[in-house]
Amino acid sequence: MTKKWLPFYEAGLKANLEYPSINLSEMLHETTAKYPEHSAMIYQGHRWNYTELNTLVTQMSQLFKSLGVAKGDRIGIHLPNCPQFVIACYGASRVGGVMVTINPHFTKDDLAYIVRNSGLKTIVTCIDLLPAVESVATDLQIITTDVRTPFNAAVDYQAPAHVIRLEQELFQQPLADPQVPISPDDIACLQYTGGTTGIYKGAVLTHRNLVTNSVQVRHFFKNVYNDGEGKFLCVIPLFHIYGMTTSMHMPILTGSEMQLLPKFDINELMMTIDQYKPNIFMGVPAMYGAIALREGNNRYDLSSIKACVSGSAPLPQTIAEKFEAITGGKLREGYGLSETSPVAAINPIYGQAKIGSVGVPMPDTEIRIIDPETGANVTDSGAVGEITIKGPQVMQGYWQQPDETALVLRDGWLHTGDLGWMDEEGYTHITDRLKDMIISAGEKVYPREIEELLYTHPAVKEVAVIGVPHPLRGEVPQAFVALKETAVTTEKELKQFCTQHLSKYKVPQKIELVDALPRSTVGKILRRLLQEKYR
Repeated sequence: MTKKWLPFYEAGLKANLEYPSINLSEMLHETTAKYPEHSAMIYQGHRWNYTELNTLVTQMSQLFKSLGVAKGDRIGIHLPNCPQFVIACYGASRVGGVMVTINPHFTKDDLAYIVRNSGLKTIVTCIDLLPAVESVATDLQIITTDVRTPFNAAVDYQAPAHVIRLEQELFQQPLADPQVPISPDDIACLQYTGGTTGIYKGAVLTHRNLVTNSVQVRHFFKNVYNDGEGKFLCVIPLFHIYGMTTSMHMPILTGSEMQLLPKFDINELMMTIDQYKPNIFMGVPAMYGAIALREGNNRYDLSSIKACVSGSAPLPQTIAEKFEAITGGKLREGYGLSETSPVAAINPIYGQAKIGSVGVPMPDTEIRIIDPETGANVTDSGAVGEITIKGPQVMQGYWQQPDETALVLRDGWLHTGDLGWMDEEGYTHITDRLKDMIISAGEKVYPREIEELLYTHPAVKEVAVIGVPHPLRGEVPQAFVALKETAVTTEKELKQFCTQHLSKYKVPQKIELVDALPRSTVGKILRRLLQEKYR
């Protein structure tokens, strides 16, 4: 298969790269040697340079070691974006541990499953989340911290006697590197995925997977910023692999500054951009939409933004255009999965970008479209099929799930479960999840096509389409629509709008107006919850 996308890489980008054969801890050491005084993190007005960050990571690794953590032990990181998150992740890596990043908003059942399935030995959480952790695990070593204030030794708070207070213990640890031999091919992370569609699975990612993907994405930003000059707005959750790679590992790779925000708050976000002048902002459509549709943006200086990548959900064209007009920066859609560390494709930042596509594959990465029924390669025909990916960022498998691994990793190709097609210039277009595709009277209906149309209606703020049972057709599409704040329309008017632009079998049988759509913490619409609500 020819890599027809290569001519559309922007100037200076290469099809093949050289990757350092190092682990994450070594990556931080190398960056610290290059940029010892450069700002590494900003949180609640406090700043740490790379020397200070690297010292804290060494002390964190020594704390883990003192607790008996050995190479290969799983360490839970159950925190929002904060300095302690970065320190714990790299401290775990430096002692040879495997970081298991856990969504702080998980339910008790979800948290209990991941603790049990991963075999956690130690977990780092915050004082506000301590009750949730204690309710699901009685034999864990628990380290707690206070993320409500800047991280330092003076922070004092109440905690049970059996819980280790990070602020009390960390700063007493030795400054010597524990010198644990860590291969780039050792496991660095278990990234749990699949919660929106079914049981969670831990994607096994090595140090090489994560370093490689950071280098790949950094290469696509080659023309945007120089090493040592990046300023990353880190509001995308770092516990999600998208945030971890693009807003933690990549900044550390390049000696960049991480401006850490513990949650998405539009007012705090705008003030942070105005004050700290970030030039890189990785996010999801909901974040960019909040800025694009917000009134009073002229009170803030957003001109520092140079480039952004939107992931985790489709990026509506109207949002992209408004965001670029407000900031003057480039907003490009990309594509990836937890299983690909995660970035597999991005629209070139300064090259040809195609609205509605997720761009072209990363260097050393191939994307192939296959017929999901026959397995035939249909990439060059432009037909819709399952997206498969091959590259050095692809996971090793699912933690302790060989059968699930065998289903998705075949002959070196990751079978994503996503449906899409590739155009004549090698840009990939996502149509839907394989499981989300609707079969209506034998016709294939892709929810994304209907959603993208409805997003063009001036009254629509957000939309999701699902398949619902029908006695004659098997399934029919149904849309859930949230309107813009001052907009007024009706189900009838929206159905007429669809009828004007869609084939009859694609027109939603029903359009339900809702206040808001259920979303995950990274902004992905949870169709499963809509389906449960419908039933």
